[in-house]
Amino acid sequence: MNMKKKVIVMAILFSVFTSVLAYSYLSGLDQSSAATVVVNKTDVVVAASTIPENVIITEAMLTLMSLPSDAVHGDAAKSLEELVGFLSKSEIIAGEQVLKGRVVTDLTSSELSQRIPEGMRAITVSSNEISGVAGFIAVGDSVDILASYTGVEALGEGTRIITQFQNIEVLAKGPAVSGATGEQIDIGVSSSLTLLVTPQEAEVLVYATGGGSISMTLRNPMDTQNVDLKGFGMDVIGSVEEEVE
Repeated sequence: MNMKKKVIVMAILFSVFTSVLAYSYLSGLDQSSAATVVVNKTDVVVAASTIPENVIITEAMLTLMSLPSDAVHGDAAKSLEELVGFLSKSEIIAGEQVLKGRVVTDLTSSELSQRIPEGMRAITVSSNEISGVAGFIAVGDSVDILASYTGVEALGEGTRIITQFQNIEVLAKGPAVSGATGEQIDIGVSSSLTLLVTPQEAEVLVYATGGGSISMTLRNPMDTQNVDLKGFGMDVIGSVEEEVE
């Protein structure tokens, strides 16, 4: 092999060797960069399905998703508790981050019809110092409703008191009024209470108020258990007295 050919071969070998070294170096840089890049993520609430405008948001409508922190909107909710039970101000598209500013959390300031869950009804009943627990019932409280029936043959002789409903939510309070002038006055006792009931409960409640009278008892917010009661009338007075003794 002459000198010229030797030089060409050496040049080719050197070029290949240099290329291999360069490739190895660049690959090492890529791997090093990939190993050091850390993507911070944040859990955020997104709509699991499209949420219509003016509906009470339920847990089934939402889901938590982990997103890069840089992609999370500053007003996005981070937990389901911030949204469940509140009212949507506008339509929220499925997969969209749910912003707290698009949800009404103060339901007392929204239209009453928007605060009624699907399948339920609002009904207003008269209230006074006796039937309305002296005005201590507040919006959001739960009450039991006692109905007084007289002359109903199926219920026995005389008047009978029945706990007709338990755990009924109070949606709104009417104004306090003066019986003499009808003028609204601030005496703490509301003239009416608006209750959240089922359509069937509404029928029974209208019947109870039309055929007799109702009273309400106020429940502790933590007491949600229904009590098994048989009603009270002339037929059980003796047995009650024996129990007291």
